[in-house]
Amino acid sequence: MTLRSTTAAAVLAPVLTLALLTGCSKPAEPAPSPAPSTAASTSAAPKPAIESKGLSKELTAFATRLYTGKTVPTSGPATAALKHAKAAQGTPAVTGTAGTWNRQHFAVLTSGKDVTLAVKKKDTWTAVGGWWPSLGIKDAALGGKRHLLLMGSDAREKKGEKITAERADALQVVGVDGKGGGGVMGIPRDLWVTQPGGGKAKINNAMTRGGPAAEAKLVAQVTDLDIEGYVLTGFTGFQKMIDELGGITVNAPMKVRAVPKGKHHVDGYDAFWFSRERKTLPKGDFDRSFNQGLTLTGIGAYAIAKGPEGLATVLDTANKHVVTDLTAEQALTFGAWAYQTDLKKVGHRVPTADYGWSADRQSILNITSQTESVFKDFRDGNLSK
Repeated sequence: MTLRSTTAAAVLAPVLTLALLTGCSKPAEPAPSPAPSTAASTSAAPKPAIESKGLSKELTAFATRLYTGKTVPTSGPATAALKHAKAAQGTPAVTGTAGTWNRQHFAVLTSGKDVTLAVKKKDTWTAVGGWWPSLGIKDAALGGKRHLLLMGSDAREKKGEKITAERADALQVVGVDGKGGGGVMGIPRDLWVTQPGGGKAKINNAMTRGGPAAEAKLVAQVTDLDIEGYVLTGFTGFQKMIDELGGITVNAPMKVRAVPKGKHHVDGYDAFWFSRERKTLPKGDFDRSFNQGLTLTGIGAYAIAKGPEGLATVLDTANKHVVTDLTAEQALTFGAWAYQTDLKKVGHRVPTADYGWSADRQSILNITSQTESVFKDFRDGNLSK
């Protein structure tokens, strides 16, 4: 996905009205005391710890503990950060969006400039990451340098082919450096590499031998990048995901089929062919791989435009159309870097390679020192150099 810097959307401050205390004066003697009055005295309504909107009772209780300085269950990057949390001032207004990722329930909560990423673990909501300036925590808690592999399968699902058993024709590594920078690196599918178990074949062939886990392992070996996990989708799932999001905007460097040059809002069908086309492009697979990265940019831009809760929408929508080994914690804390990253520190590249022929006369790409230099440059999670 494309990364950029932003802050969480502002939430309206709560408006509280306190009831006035009223009472009756005692009459002078010897007049008899009046009968008790039901309106003789009223008490102020108790002040709520937080104001919640769109949260379940469990999430409201979780947010209340978080903002009143009480301990909440934590995991991952949030554990160290929330040890230093202070109670919030006033009555924070907290909103949230919940979803599902890889069979786990998650939520993204916002309050002013605060963002809390939470996952339900063993029926308990757990803070896994976020940023909390209102609680006196200076830095975002999202983890450090990381790389993920995003893949598109060549499976013809209408013919009964499984997306996990065909070639991985789209290979995109997305990285963050944990310092506000990142990158998207497209990997040409025709790179000629040693396969798991021996022998040489194109880099996208590993999935036919051992599924998406084998493909991710091979990409990690070839690039020498620490791949944390993978997300895989097929032709049909990709199109449905884009349509369910209401389309995305891509910035085409040239006309690609029905998508003209420039910025255009596209539906799932046109987004798919924008990512798929190569025969009419000047640099063939290199241009196609670059355009696949631009499509990820469009999905990232959608989440950015919606604010941090847009991340929840993207993950919940994608969940129905992908195969992944990422936990909800991993997906949330990685995706949230989109809101903590500077565009000037983000690069998008496709490494070059030399054309050649295999022994069985396949058109292939041979890795060169220039190819390896791009891999090396990305090891710190940043491709902006």
